[in-house]
Amino acid sequence: MVDQIVGPPRPRLAPDIYTDRYYLTSCHGHEDFVQTAGKRVGPRFAKALSLAGDLAAKRVLDVGFGRGELVIQPAMRGAEAWGIDYSAAAVAIAEGALSDAAPDTRARMHFAEMDVTSLRFPDGFFDVVFMMDVVEHLYPHELRAALTEVRRVMRRGGTLVLHTSPNRVFERFVYPTLSRHVNGWFLAAAKYFGRRDTLFNEMMLPTGPGFPHGEYERAMHINEQSAGGLRRSLARAGFNPERTEFWEPPLKGKYFATDELNAWLRLLDFLRFLRPASRYPPLSRWFCNHIWITAEPR
Repeated sequence: MVDQIVGPPRPRLAPDIYTDRYYLTSCHGHEDFVQTAGKRVGPRFAKALSLAGDLAAKRVLDVGFGRGELVIQPAMRGAEAWGIDYSAAAVAIAEGALSDAAPDTRARMHFAEMDVTSLRFPDGFFDVVFMMDVVEHLYPHELRAALTEVRRVMRRGGTLVLHTSPNRVFERFVYPTLSRHVNGWFLAAAKYFGRRDTLFNEMMLPTGPGFPHGEYERAMHINEQSAGGLRRSLARAGFNPERTEFWEPPLKGKYFATDELNAWLRLLDFLRFLRPASRYPPLSRWFCNHIWITAEPR
């Protein structure tokens, strides 16, 4: 009998790094979720829903649902909606939100602890699949398996809505060759005029050789994407990438107590990302940090 040859274990992020603290204090959209249990969502989730189109009477899957907004919202719109996540914390948070949903909506919502590389659904089961901020958390071998599985469980003519951030093109090329130098010049001018403070500093205007990441990004972002690379991955998995957008929620409202500080914040946003100019092609491909792709299974 020939012994089976087993290769080294492949890397993966441990599910227990996705904690209640992450989902409820840092993960995008946590403020709206804490206040409304998913019944109200911000511009990014609203954008995903608009790309999916009419969801009434459709079968919808949200991969890596986090807190469950893209299960709750489709169910509110008449869809039969499933969410899968391999984090036990995510499942507990989402199931806690069930008690706040209307009975008819609650009956159309289903949450499960499941790995996207091995989905327990039949072939061609779903009309719409969301993958919001998932791909950058998957190692390349996991991403290949995940996209293949998502393709398997989608019907022909269905819609995949995918979002990822940050944009690898900005972080790997634009930031080190341009943005950090512009930041340095502005900080030098701020120091000269006595304006180096809590707003004009290296945390707001970084100058280091590599783009600075927050605590969770350093731990979780192990496969950041460019639009071109992600489209190629989708094509290899059996999708036709139909539409690519570089879109991010506009900077609206007041983030600081005074009009002066809010005006300076908009200047900082222009220095770092050329906003609002970065919302328009071709600058959007380079400066926008949010990539949206809609794709159809072949």
